[in-house]
Amino acid sequence: MSNLPVLSRAFEGCISMWSTSPMLGTVVQVLDRPSDHGATRNLLLDCYLEGWAEPNLAKILAGTTRDYRFHDPFVGSFSRWSLHEYFDRVQNGLFRLGVIGLQDMAFFLRGPMDARSNELQFWREAPRIGLTGIARIEVGERGVSAECVAHDLNVASNLLRGAR
Repeated sequence: MSNLPVLSRAFEGCISMWSTSPMLGTVVQVLDRPSDHGATRNLLLDCYLEGWAEPNLAKILAGTTRDYRFHDPFVGSFSRWSLHEYFDRVQNGLFRLGVIGLQDMAFFLRGPMDARSNELQFWREAPRIGLTGIARIEVGERGVSAECVAHDLNVASNLLRGAR
C-alpha cells in the first residue's frame, strides 16, 4: 500500500503556509524554478521539523529523501520505511514513566546552532517525556537525508537504553 497520497497531503500542508508569500509565489513556481532550490530545501526542512514537533509521521517523511536514515544510539537505526518503529520503541522503553501517548513524543528542534555545508546541529527536546539532547541533520535540496541524535544522560535516557 502506497503512502503517497498521505505524504502528498502532508507536504502540501507544509508548503501551503509559504505559498501565500508574494516573495515565493505559488507552490508550483517554488518547486519548478532552479534558482529556488534553497527555498525548497528550507521548506522541506521546515516540514520535517514541524513533523517532529506535532508529532506527525507523514510530515516528517514528506521532508525526507528516499534514502533517509535516522539513528538514535539508545533505540536503533531506522529508514524512512521503518521510522514508525522508532515511536513504538520509545513508547515501550518509557512505559515505566506511565502511559506515554503519541503527543507526549513531540520533539522540538531548536536552531540550527551550528552548520557545516549540508549538516545542521539542533537542540532536541521532548519536554513531556524528559528527553533532551542534540540532533545532527543532513539536508540537501531534495530534503533531509539523515538525522543522528545524542541524548543528555538523564532518567528518561537511562530508560531508553533498554528499549532496543
